[in-house]
Amino acid sequence: MTRRLPPFGRTLAVALVAGLASPVHAQIIPLDPPEDQAPALPENAPPRSTAPRDPADRGRTQGPAADTPAPEQRAQLVPLRAAEPRIESGPIRRLAGEAATARFVLYLPSAPGETELALVHRSGIDALPERSRLAVRVNGTDLGTLAPDNFEGFARDTLAVPEGGLRAGRNEVTIIARHTHRVACGPDAAFALWTEIDPRASGVSLSTESFGTDADGFLAAISAQAARGAPIHIKRPDPQASLVEAAPFIAEVARSLGGTPPAVESVGYWRQSAGPPDLARITALPPGRGPDEPRFARGGDGALVLLLEQGTDYAQVSAGLADAAGGPDQTGLAVATPGSAQALSDLGAGRLVGEGRYIRIPVDFRLPWDWVLLASQKARLDLDYRFAEGLPEGALLLVKVNGTTIRLLPLDRDGGRAQPTLPISFGARLLEPGVNRLEFEALIPGDPPDAACEELDGPVLEISEGSQLFVPTSPRMSLPSLDLSLSALAGTDIVPGDEASGSLPPGLLPQVAAALAAPGGSSPDDPLPRARLTVGTPSDLSGIEAPLVRDNLRALTAALDGVAEGAGAPMPAATPWDEVTGQGGWFGLPTPGEIAALPARLAGTLERLAFGETVELGEWLTQREAQAALLQPDPDRPGDIWLVLGRSARPDEIVRALAGSRDSRDGPSGQVALYEEATGWVSWTAPDRTLKLHEPLKLSNLRAVMGNHATLAPLGYVAAILALTVLSALVAMAILVLTRRNDE
Repeated sequence: MTRRLPPFGRTLAVALVAGLASPVHAQIIPLDPPEDQAPALPENAPPRSTAPRDPADRGRTQGPAADTPAPEQRAQLVPLRAAEPRIESGPIRRLAGEAATARFVLYLPSAPGETELALVHRSGIDALPERSRLAVRVNGTDLGTLAPDNFEGFARDTLAVPEGGLRAGRNEVTIIARHTHRVACGPDAAFALWTEIDPRASGVSLSTESFGTDADGFLAAISAQAARGAPIHIKRPDPQASLVEAAPFIAEVARSLGGTPPAVESVGYWRQSAGPPDLARITALPPGRGPDEPRFARGGDGALVLLLEQGTDYAQVSAGLADAAGGPDQTGLAVATPGSAQALSDLGAGRLVGEGRYIRIPVDFRLPWDWVLLASQKARLDLDYRFAEGLPEGALLLVKVNGTTIRLLPLDRDGGRAQPTLPISFGARLLEPGVNRLEFEALIPGDPPDAACEELDGPVLEISEGSQLFVPTSPRMSLPSLDLSLSALAGTDIVPGDEASGSLPPGLLPQVAAALAAPGGSSPDDPLPRARLTVGTPSDLSGIEAPLVRDNLRALTAALDGVAEGAGAPMPAATPWDEVTGQGGWFGLPTPGEIAALPARLAGTLERLAFGETVELGEWLTQREAQAALLQPDPDRPGDIWLVLGRSARPDEIVRALAGSRDSRDGPSGQVALYEEATGWVSWTAPDRTLKLHEPLKLSNLRAVMGNHATLAPLGYVAAILALTVLSALVAMAILVLTRRNDE
């Protein structure tokens, strides 16, 4: 028979645990209320002051509420959160250049009335504070400006927020930096200008009583907790059990709050914590002892608690949070329609304005996953633009498509008026299925370059939203790639590897699923083939039978272990003569080693002819050190992909990199992608990818299909043409011989 401590005994036990704790940090045992004392999810009930009990004691009589003091009320900073996830590591947001903008989200439990917004920032010493400023807007309303004059370190400034400036729920805070260099002017000087914002220490202070036991209060508490770097704790009967079913809930929290999905930590009911108390958490009660529907309550430590039953469909909770947060803030990138000219406004770009001496304006959009053109087809950009009058000599505008310059335009003459529409034709092969980037980059020299820039009256460059992009149609074809498979990934199709199932924390899988979820639930018009992501460790690599991994197992393991294979090892000399002369053989004659390597060199030459100039994966992996790798091992099964975490990987950073790359041109692609802390995602594309046709071959698409195949594998195309030529010659010779015999 199981014995339970009476209420007094349990109180004494808690006191003993607290008394034995370290004197440096207060030990906190968070206690949550039973199901029958929690308000329903849709209700906005006032905080309870009754003492919570062990979930196993559900149904016992609770003592009077007056016997338990209410949780202590204290001031709580609700920090800013980045509105969009970013690949860059670290919480600090840098605004670089002469003109830069950063967007943040501030989620509040209620309208605070007249208050103050704190902003913690620092700037580089090159900025001239008298002619630089930080403009701050809240929900489109100007709050004022701050001088970027904190050069020695982060400092805190405040701006008054009037009544009605902030509302309950989601608020958007925009910071616009305008920098002027002290002693120089021009593109080079612009790269030296920056201001950094620390969102963890910036925001609005509220009392804890402002966080009501409702969806708004819970989301605000979760936002504040995640912004300070603390995870969401989910208390469960079995903390090590799978938590993939929570992926829709975590994705909805991330969508509501903006930015990177918060970290998730699965814990038991009773735990000790040396850190600050939770602002919010989730408690899943055993089956049969949970509430009939999810409920919010206040725990004994003052935290907001979402109570639900183990195995409850998290989709119900997600729907309640979605109703509280309102409609989706992001709907993903616009999808361009091949075969028709589309204005940039249709691709999600409004009026594009550039300021300063170095300007970079990107326009990201998607093309359908089954669009592939690799031959000589042409796309076209009809550009409507204008630029300021009197720009210095040498001012240039570079128009780029996926990093390749397609037109270079002078900006030092005929300025001050709208330019005639300029048609710019470029190779459609520069575009790819998935995310593409059209970019406008302007470089304006200083005049003079050795003095602070004069302020310009109005923007330097304007790109009309009426500029049109035409992309030609393509047969429905596809090439395997990591970014396309990740776009088709559902939260339920993320599983742990065999070796990683016991070592990965359960909260990592729903966090990865939330990071890869499409914003606002959007998806391409045509569904992608279903994908499956396995999350593993380097120990799982040996179980992957595909040649791509098997033949490069050592190099992959070395890269993920942080050991750059071949780094610093000098190439051995073939002969002593090489050490002296640095040349091979006697008087330029080939050495035995070079002769032995001739077959491999010939095979490499044929491979380059067949598949183009592509570095071998083993060579590409040399001297790389990665925290994580995304793999598409088998090109014939593109939906089977792996995320392998290195031994030094920080899961939160990997999740941030995945979330930031979801709608980014800088994300993973190809068949192997490594995440490096200094450079972000770097990708390798296999030369022997399989090009697949998803429609019947007919006369109308024959030319495009043959062009794609010939471009992707030119040696096969040349071999086919050569075989056809030889066959034609043989037929001609046979006809000639037969004709001569008949003449005789």
